Amino acid sequence: MATENMTCPFICPTSDRQGKHVVYKEAGGARDGEHHYAAPYVPGMIKPPEPKVYPPGAPPRYLPQPTDSTSGDILTMGPIGPWAAGHIDWTPQAGSTGVRPVVDKYSITRYSTGEWRKNNEYTLTPRATDKAKSLEVRTKQDIKDTFNKLDNKLQDSDNKLKQRIKDLSKWKKKVEKTLEAITDELHTLDMDRAKLKGACRILMLPEAISRECLELRTNRYEPDLVRDDAEQELVKEVAIVGEIRRVFLETLKKVEVQIEKLKAAKSSIEFDWGDKMIALKEDRKNLTLTPNSTLLLYHPGVARWPENATSLEYWEHYCAESIKNCEEVRQESVELRGDLMTNIINGSQDMKIQADRTNAALAETVSATEELCEKLEETLKDNLKKIADIENLLDELHDAVRRANERNKCVMTRLYSRNYERLNVENCRDEAQYALMAEAKFVKESTESFQQKIREADAIRSELMKYRGELEKDIACKRKSINIDKDRCARVRAHMPTPEEFAGA
Repeated sequence: MATENMTCPFICPTSDRQGKHVVYKEAGGARDGEHHYAAPYVPGMIKPPEPKVYPPGAPPRYLPQPTDSTSGDILTMGPIGPWAAGHIDWTPQAGSTGVRPVVDKYSITRYSTGEWRKNNEYTLTPRATDKAKSLEVRTKQDIKDTFNKLDNKLQDSDNKLKQRIKDLSKWKKKVEKTLEAITDELHTLDMDRAKLKGACRILMLPEAISRECLELRTNRYEPDLVRDDAEQELVKEVAIVGEIRRVFLETLKKVEVQIEKLKAAKSSIEFDWGDKMIALKEDRKNLTLTPNSTLLLYHPGVARWPENATSLEYWEHYCAESIKNCEEVRQESVELRGDLMTNIINGSQDMKIQADRTNAALAETVSATEELCEKLEETLKDNLKKIADIENLLDELHDAVRRANERNKCVMTRLYSRNYERLNVENCRDEAQYALMAEAKFVKESTESFQQKIREADAIRSELMKYRGELEKDIACKRKSINIDKDRCARVRAHMPTPEEFAGA
């Protein structure tokens, strides 16, 4: 067996069948048109190791260095070594290749040197120690402040009790004022809600009017079924009504939510007012007690804070926040009422402006249609007059043909007589014979010309009659459109509500 048959040309190709040398890429090489990661291996390309140089003032080698890189650019596949075909990425930069060392059958490396240094830095950074120091300092300070306050309270309990009564009285008045304000606001907002509901009911009328006008305009004849300015303004009017209704409904939902907030705030401030009344009564009674009072009893175990006791700071914060929350809710209600009335007024004005735009567009359409109708009627009159003129012309042409036929018969009679009545040499082609022949030819041509003109006149008359029908149909169509836009739509749109009706709803 021959040597060339002992090897596979696709596994061990040394040359092709024609004897041409085939060059194959080395491992790690790139195909034509692709990115070349490294040049093919060349003997003598391995260089001695180079010492790593760190910049001055660099941290220790086990901590992150300024020269560290995790981009993967240094992990290119060279011509030497069984490198893997791609890079494995498990870092937060998932999806970007080349951020970790490659994995092959000789290594299970997952992290780069830069990531190892970052992990060392994270491990060596103290965390719990700083928290412990901060907690220790803060706790000691809290303990010191607490015992100082307790000592002060034991020394001037009577004075603090009097001050407490003053503070309670002051806060009680503020709470009463806030309660009255939020009650009035709740009543006012409820009245404005009724106005908004009335505006929503009134809003049904312009929508019905706009849709009725659109429905009426669909009854126009086909030539006038156009999307003119009036049609666009009517469609826009319907859209504006829908947008105004959407705004009204959204505002109504906000009002409902705001009423619930007001009720909740009112309930909360009422509970706060009741608690302050009871506390003020008890503190005033305690202020009247003296060591000589007969109502003093020994109560074991009362020298401790109850489970529901709060601090003075929290009490002041709660009182201020309670009033502040009520004021915020009330202010939100005031702003919402302002937005509510603004929406009603602006919505009604927008609808009025759009109605004016629609009326102007309808008036312009009606005016243009009337002018067109007048022009069509004038054109129809001209057309009828022209039809009469063409019919008169046809009568004249028919009379001309009849007279030309008489001339034809005359010349033919003369020619017949001269052709068949003259004998022998007398039957010659004299000047008279040429004249008669020329006359016969001219009469025939004239008759044919008259016939052609009659056919043309008939065709024009037919076109004029057809045009007359089109004009009459178009005039009827325009009158129908004028009747719809000028009479029916105008009567319907006369009931369009005014902004005053919306505001007074």
